[in-house]
Amino acid sequence: MADEAGKPLLDRGSRTPSPHPPSSTRPSSSSRPDQQARSFELSSESTPLLIRRDNELAYGICEPIPISSPTSRASSPERGPRKQKNRLRLSMILPLIIVLVILAVLVFAFVAPAVVKQYVKEATVFQPTDISIDSATADGLRTRVQGDLVLDAGRVQKRPVRNIGRFATWIARMVETGESEVQIYLPEYGNVLVGIATLPSIKVNVRNGHENHVDFMADLSAGDIHGIRGVALDWLEGRLGRLRIKGRTQLHLKSGLLNLGVQSLSDDVTFEESDFPALPQVKINHVDVHEMGSSTGRGMAVDVSLSASIDSPFTLRIPELGFDVLVPSCSPGEPYITVADAKTQEVQIVPGQLTNMNVSGLVQGLSDRLTRTCPGQKSSPLDFLVKSYTHGLKTTIYVRGANAPSLHTPEWMVDLLNSVTVPLPFTGHVLDGLVKKFTTSNVHFSLPSPLAEPGTPEAQPKVSALMKVLVGMPKQVNIHMDIPHVRANADVYYKGDKFGVLELPKWHPANSTMVNGTDGSPGMLVEFAMKDAPLRVTDSQIFTDVIQNLIFGGKPVELHLVAAVDAEISTGLGRFAVREIPAEGNVSVGSPFGGSIDELLPRVETMDIESTTESSALMNTRINFTNPTRYSATVPLVDFVLVYNATKLARVTARDVSIVPGINSGIHVDLAWSPLESGGPNGVSAGRELLSRYVSGTNSTVIFKAHRGTIPALPELGEALSELDFPVQIPILAKKRPHFIQDATLHLLSMTAEFILYSPFSQTNLEITSVQASAFYEKETKIGSIDYFTPFLIPPGLSPTPHLPVDLVLSGIGYDALVKALGGDLELNVVADIGVRVGKYRELLHYKGNGIAAKVRVLL
Repeated sequence: MADEAGKPLLDRGSRTPSPHPPSSTRPSSSSRPDQQARSFELSSESTPLLIRRDNELAYGICEPIPISSPTSRASSPERGPRKQKNRLRLSMILPLIIVLVILAVLVFAFVAPAVVKQYVKEATVFQPTDISIDSATADGLRTRVQGDLVLDAGRVQKRPVRNIGRFATWIARMVETGESEVQIYLPEYGNVLVGIATLPSIKVNVRNGHENHVDFMADLSAGDIHGIRGVALDWLEGRLGRLRIKGRTQLHLKSGLLNLGVQSLSDDVTFEESDFPALPQVKINHVDVHEMGSSTGRGMAVDVSLSASIDSPFTLRIPELGFDVLVPSCSPGEPYITVADAKTQEVQIVPGQLTNMNVSGLVQGLSDRLTRTCPGQKSSPLDFLVKSYTHGLKTTIYVRGANAPSLHTPEWMVDLLNSVTVPLPFTGHVLDGLVKKFTTSNVHFSLPSPLAEPGTPEAQPKVSALMKVLVGMPKQVNIHMDIPHVRANADVYYKGDKFGVLELPKWHPANSTMVNGTDGSPGMLVEFAMKDAPLRVTDSQIFTDVIQNLIFGGKPVELHLVAAVDAEISTGLGRFAVREIPAEGNVSVGSPFGGSIDELLPRVETMDIESTTESSALMNTRINFTNPTRYSATVPLVDFVLVYNATKLARVTARDVSIVPGINSGIHVDLAWSPLESGGPNGVSAGRELLSRYVSGTNSTVIFKAHRGTIPALPELGEALSELDFPVQIPILAKKRPHFIQDATLHLLSMTAEFILYSPFSQTNLEITSVQASAFYEKETKIGSIDYFTPFLIPPGLSPTPHLPVDLVLSGIGYDALVKALGGDLELNVVADIGVRVGKYRELLHYKGNGIAAKVRVLL
């Protein structure tokens, strides 16, 4: 105790009763038969100072005094002698009793009050069975207290105090207190007055071991509200390790008709940290959001049904209350930001049971402090709140008391709640499946400029597209909403592996429309044009796998986007931005070649030689092809190595190419032909074979190989793509009859032949330096041969050759066929080695022409 020795009158269950002696030696202090079945135990001495036998009392250590009844005296055979002896003994005992009575008066007058007081303090045990708040009053609370009160002498440590206390309470038996007040203080908080409890008159049996069932109403009036606020703040902020509460009162006591006077009592109780109730864990069960009008304008109403596990030691009924809902500001030291007004309905709290409550809130506007970006950061307080909730993290808002919504709410309760801000933590809800569908159209890819510095934002490929995003809307949200602008960063995954980041750092205009999903649930269709969004490749190897599957897989490739979206939202509350909203979805990207690279169907429109050396030539071409997809692209520069029969022959370069869906014509492509420099002697042989097959009209496939310089601004990407082979069929000449020899006429009389040749060049003259050819009928029958070594020019387009002398075979099947074909045509197969020269570059081509319709004439 703070002031006196002993133990508190109110035992909170933490004190251990003294052990029992054998039940045979324990006195019975109550006539109730079920005394031994009580929830608490009483201890006693084996030889108590007071022993009650047959409703008689023996005091001290004397033998019991037998008192005979008249019946016993009459039946005694020794009545005469015994009567004198009893009178003598009675005359000796009477003075002793008088002396003992005088001693007892002296003891109780001068000694017993302090001893009995100590006895009562140590022996009293109160076990509450139910404490509840019955109702709130204008000054405080009306509390109902129910419990069991008993005096257990075994708890008293000092034997004299125990003996005298048992004797005194046995005599007093029933003690009644008058109405009293108990002042409750907090000594460690400046002895602030917490409150005053007004107790009614209570009557109890104070004999040792007697169980009293008490049930009374107590009025509690609040004390210093500001003093209580300090304790509440320490508890909420985790600084309250222990709390000592002191009670002080004056009791008017009487026992029967005997007035025992006024007793001043004080006691204190210490609560440790483990005794304090924990902050409630809140679970939101249902949310309904809708628009509503108010006297000050439009607003958003939020009706929330929630449940909380409130660690309350007693039943409590809370009236309707009003609150301000607040969220943290940018810095911990700044005041919280008010976002809504809320009120609760009457709530009943029962210990050990989940508390359900309904909260109605009204948001009438969003302050600039809530939506403004915090200094030095990219997010606002609203962004932090939304991000925490949508990621399923523990989110904390704060509530503070406001004006009461009901006249029945006591003013003191409003004042107390106004002075305390309570954190309300709850776990957010991961918005899985928020984005129902991603679709794209008008997709356009742009490769970086060759002048861009590698590793800079300018050196990243860019994507433009019309995006359509179907966002699922919660059914409980019934407000008009529009999204006029969006921006986002998205991680791009292929088969669970991230290979790039798609960045939209600038706000893009958007249109939003409320629609119904396929399952009937409400949704919002958001459409926006993504313009030149940089695609930063973070894993070149995975990106290579994507390209390989796009080109050679023949099927669309499924990409997964994990985005953090910033949305500008327009509602009845105004326009504000919400940042880093999580969104996920799949995007199906079709092959840029419609399933096969062969579907490009390339054709050569024009072909010219720009410059030559003895072993190389720079060829300028224009081609056309068909883009079977809905994608478009812009290519400032792309460079590949042309490989034939595993030998490098040339470099193929395209500049400033714009590709659109459908037919693309006039695409400029440069071919730097250098078989000797690229492939050495093997390159010369492979190059001759490739050119020979080309002029012969034979389909040939070459390999385009990427290298570190394929996309100059993205060397790592080019190096990764070098592991892929891009097979491309050599574009045929864009004519109906693309053969090199278009027509032939054989003159039998002069034994010469004239050919009509087709040159694919549009401006370059081709020179034939030599012709060594043989003509066959039905593949194996030789008709004649040509050996001509006088150069002649072949201008662009169709042109005749000089009359070339022919050495005819004038016998056999072939000659007979020629004679029969006079004046008509004869199909011949031609095999020739043709020497060509363009500028300084020379080459000997091996030409094979099958099914050439040669006109057979006698004269020139």
